[in-house]
Amino acid sequence: MAASANGRFEVIAEGPLRVGETVALQLHYTPPSGGLHTGGNLWIFYDIRQFGDRRHAFEASGGIIVNGPAGTVWESEALVNGGTVRTFDVHSPAPEFLHAVHVKLAKGSVAENQSVEVQLRTVAEGFLLPVNAIDAFRFWLVEDPRGELTLYHPDRDKYHYFLPREAELSILESNPLTISAAEPAALQVTTPSYSSGQALTRVVVTDRYGNPVRDAAGAVTLRTGSGETTAALNSFSTEDTVPVQGPADRVTAAYGDIEAVSNPVRVDADTSPYTLYWGDPHGMLFNQRPIVEHFAWGKDVNDLDFAGGQLFSYSICIEEIWDELQDAWRQYDLPGEFVALPSAEFATGPDGSHRHGFFPKPEGEPPVFCEDRPAANDPKLHARYHPDTVYCNDYQEFYREMKRRGALIHGHFHTHFYVQEHLAEIYQKQQTDGFTEEEKINQFLMRGVKLGIVSGSDTHDNRPANPYKEPGPSGPAGLTAVWAERLDRPTLFDALFNRRCYATTGVRIIVDFRVNGAWVGSTVQADSFAFTADVVGTADIEQIDLVVNGDTARSYTPDQQHVQLEDEVPLRFSPVSANYCYLRVRQRDGNRAWTSPIWLEPMA
Repeated sequence: MAASANGRFEVIAEGPLRVGETVALQLHYTPPSGGLHTGGNLWIFYDIRQFGDRRHAFEASGGIIVNGPAGTVWESEALVNGGTVRTFDVHSPAPEFLHAVHVKLAKGSVAENQSVEVQLRTVAEGFLLPVNAIDAFRFWLVEDPRGELTLYHPDRDKYHYFLPREAELSILESNPLTISAAEPAALQVTTPSYSSGQALTRVVVTDRYGNPVRDAAGAVTLRTGSGETTAALNSFSTEDTVPVQGPADRVTAAYGDIEAVSNPVRVDADTSPYTLYWGDPHGMLFNQRPIVEHFAWGKDVNDLDFAGGQLFSYSICIEEIWDELQDAWRQYDLPGEFVALPSAEFATGPDGSHRHGFFPKPEGEPPVFCEDRPAANDPKLHARYHPDTVYCNDYQEFYREMKRRGALIHGHFHTHFYVQEHLAEIYQKQQTDGFTEEEKINQFLMRGVKLGIVSGSDTHDNRPANPYKEPGPSGPAGLTAVWAERLDRPTLFDALFNRRCYATTGVRIIVDFRVNGAWVGSTVQADSFAFTADVVGTADIEQIDLVVNGDTARSYTPDQQHVQLEDEVPLRFSPVSANYCYLRVRQRDGNRAWTSPIWLEPMA
């Protein structure tokens, strides 16, 4: 399915356009050969995921104004006003999550050389632009010149359908609008978590919504107690090296009157053979921007080392989308710089549990379909699928296919039970308390399921690790830290398979937790167990808990940013086969971290 951009559907808005502004916006439509007749329909769609809030209601009076040739009478309505229309019938090329306006010609006709003007007012002054800067904000229009179609919304279902199902839709795509960032308002300052005395510091200039300000000019000052340097901006970012001192340090960046402080840098600490890498394994690609921009954002804006980017399997199986994903994964497989983690999300039967599959070697493999949603099993959708698509009916078939591919399986709060998962997501933008997931994860750890602990965003706007409010998920994004020998895809997969990772609520808290010298994710066999912890917070650390077999066995209240602990692990034998411990960290600012467990096996 393709959308036509032949000039019959145009959007006009006076520029330059900046995020969050209100503009007079007009949509112009010209019918096809044969014209538009009484009873004819126009459905206008746009991507609701670009906005910081799903609520994008129209003015009660004059929110949708339609002007056509003399003698025409029009009816109009906003569908699911302020909400989201989900329809596979226009996805792709349009995004899945849309706002929709229905315009009906109640009387008269429009010839093929005449036009219709539609004005959209979401506030009294006009159309409120998205808070996401975007180079190509578009509208899509489904035309029904003779009134032969109905957009049907079944009860108790999120998805809308055009009826009759056998109809071939005519979808028009508007010209793009370029929407730029607002004025500089914040700095994102990041450094590697470990240094031997010099820290390469990256600074990104953003507006109040987190958009990089691409026309930022001037220089940024970087300073620590050991020295200072000035780095010129190149578009929205800059980087330079600044000296840091042990045992831990932070870099302050200043751009005009805007200041920000980096994540902590641990200096001259021995973590060989591993380096600490940061990423967001769980970020959804729900919007109109190209898939590749997800990874570009992770690398160039949020300074991540790795990112996963998911679509549901009902989307990845569309042949052109599978090809686009493969291209993006290849383009951002950049050893030593950034790693895209090939992956997809599945709503596995019989209970709809969401699970992710991460594919170490996706090249040459067909996509996998596993969905329990009735809408996703529409034959019209499946007709667009890759011819070699692998169909899985439930979680057991999903497990078998993932095992065949050597895939890593990752769960999150939609995962109702864990069996063969390698990783469990303890925190993300939609499940921000962490406590609910921690309790559930412990239930399965105590049953003997070995789970690494991770955190992500579940971003729905194609921006991994985005800390800002967005449609649906409104909390800050989480981050996953991985201990790995180097930054490349095979090594990251190996580290995640071995659960050598930990989770935070989105800040780069350094947590080096070991038992008898063994790293997180390990199994330790010994007569007694002693742990060490080296923790550097982004704020003062209020409490550190040692959790053993699901219970808090030790608590420490250091009230400082850098904490080093050495203590024994108190172990009462578990009534089941698993004994494990992990570290939980809480800062005074509310941010937290959870390590993956270390499993304990007493000597016979």
